[in-house]
Amino acid sequence: MSLAEISQIVQVHPVTVSKYFRKYFSNTLGEYRRKLKIEKSINLIKNSNKSLSEIAYNCNFSDQSHFIRNFKTHTGFLPKDFRRF
Repeated sequence: MSLAEISQIVQVHPVTVSKYFRKYFSNTLGEYRRKLKIEKSINLIKNSNKSLSEIAYNCNFSDQSHFIRNFKTHTGFLPKDFRRF
């Protein structure tokens, strides 16, 4: 869901949604969405034989390098190394 969609549903200005989202969730909406995508990718890495490109696509990353960069930032591991655990 985008910020605009959330603000429309709750009928509050997008700036207000952003402000309170950060206050209650301790990160921005974008950071929260990336966290969810990484969690989904971890599940796919552990429970499937899909390639990293397929996982990146399934988790809505723009490309594999974008996925790898975000994965390493969030977990401290490269996805290929994480798969070995």
